[in-house]
Amino acid sequence: MLPTILWLVAGICYTAAAVLFLWGAGSSSEKTRAARTVAATGLVAHAALITAAGVELGRAPFTNLRESLLFVGWAVIALFLASRGTRRPAVLGAAAALICLAAITFASLAPRSTNQLLMPALRSRWSTVHVVTSLGGYAGFTLAFASGLLHCVHDSLLKNKRVGRWQRALPSLDTLDRFAYRMVGLGFPLFTVGIVTGSMWAQSAWGSYWSWDPKETWSLVTWLVYAAYLHVRVFQGRRGKLANRLLVMGFICTLITFIGVSLFAGGLHSHSW
Repeated sequence: MLPTILWLVAGICYTAAAVLFLWGAGSSSEKTRAARTVAATGLVAHAALITAAGVELGRAPFTNLRESLLFVGWAVIALFLASRGTRRPAVLGAAAALICLAAITFASLAPRSTNQLLMPALRSRWSTVHVVTSLGGYAGFTLAFASGLLHCVHDSLLKNKRVGRWQRALPSLDTLDRFAYRMVGLGFPLFTVGIVTGSMWAQSAWGSYWSWDPKETWSLVTWLVYAAYLHVRVFQGRRGKLANRLLVMGFICTLITFIGVSLFAGGLHSHSW
């Protein structure tokens, strides 16, 4: 009963937050401040839901796609709210809230695993750190992609001289670029820690730091794409098209790593919902 209530509270809060963020976009209105408060309330309910699941299972609730999706949704809104002041564009707040809403909706509709016991290889001190940091990295990359996508839309509107209410409500191109860079700046170190602790976990469980498992391979590809983005953005000072293309490529690789490999590619990381 309690998980159902928490699920409803989180869903209602994220829906209301998305509406308020969109309503207050383009201004520093009370609606935007109210949206952050409502989103924070949803975040608390969401955290309580994850905690309740962990208590019920007697373990960290991050071992299948259903549980992982629930955590990624929470991490997305947590990272957005953790950014400061004007660094939180209202339109991106709406995007974060909708992403969270989609995550908890899909997680609620996914079938529960009938086997709640962990295999011995998953009972490792590295397991929780590896999974949490990897999922945190995915959350940062998701927000960076949303910002890059809005950057492309805004740039197209400006070039075609389509200036209207919605265009004026969008953050500036510089704001969107900086937000995407900050989110990759948060997600990339987390994802790096996830890869390193994953290799430590593999060594303790299977006696090998790296086995070119499909998920390991795609994780490396994802890491290299975002490393290229940071190189282009920091050392070459290039923004706009090239940086946004790398964000899109990185997000596609993230989806393949997070969902595609786990469901379709097999290997040590394959599992169902």
